[in-house]
Amino acid sequence: MEIFIGAIIFMFGSVIGSFLNVVILRLPKEKKLTGRSACENCGAALSAPELVPLFSYIGLRGKCKNCGKDISPRYFIVEFITGFLFLAGWLFIQPQDLTGLMLLLKWFVALSVLLVVFVTDLEHFLIFDNVIFTGIVLASIINLVLDITGTGSAFSIRGEFLGGLAAAVAAALPFFIIWYISKGSWMGFGDVKLALFLGVVLGIPLVGVGIFLAVILGGAVSIMLLLSGRKKLKSPVPFGVFLAFASAFTLFYGGRFLNWYLAILGF
Repeated sequence: MEIFIGAIIFMFGSVIGSFLNVVILRLPKEKKLTGRSACENCGAALSAPELVPLFSYIGLRGKCKNCGKDISPRYFIVEFITGFLFLAGWLFIQPQDLTGLMLLLKWFVALSVLLVVFVTDLEHFLIFDNVIFTGIVLASIINLVLDITGTGSAFSIRGEFLGGLAAAVAAALPFFIIWYISKGSWMGFGDVKLALFLGVVLGIPLVGVGIFLAVILGGAVSIMLLLSGRKKLKSPVPFGVFLAFASAFTLFYGGRFLNWYLAILGF
């Protein structure tokens, strides 16, 4: 039974991943998210069999049925990663009641937003408001439901809802100060808004863990790129990529990492 449910979760994730591909492709081009998908090369509208997540790419061998040109492997990769992350979230949480299901739903929202941010910031240096604010609204609603169905502390700062909003402000404020002082040269405003979302999703103290790991990872990668000559000192760095990756890691292992780190410090 668990194998069957796991397969359903994975396929559900790949379907969501297919939609995320639409978001990733169309938002940078300022296109509407509605309307039929088409080949990027010849513009031919895709038929239903060509829209089946994962299997259509494999069946077509990565080529458009109409023009024969290569389809970007990103479509398959995003669908597979989304399915894998959803399955991993389900295995990690193992929901047994409504509270567990709502927590899993919040993870699905978080992982979807983070995946979109990772790709769009990596490819275009862009973090889109409608992605972030949709994530904030959905995660906040889920936090409120979690409080009502779980602890009953919806109007307590220790609850998921108000606690998440407080964490959002605490996480975004340092980013806003850096952005304001540097006039956007050190950090884009998209990172400020992303920090708001991370606060709502991760809460305190895990949002701090996610940001800490992102800074360490971003610094290490930047140094390696500088030493290899692939980047210059003033080259822009898509920090949202590191925030997204580190925050996804924090969802799964942030608590363990924090306990390990505090133990090293003697706390």
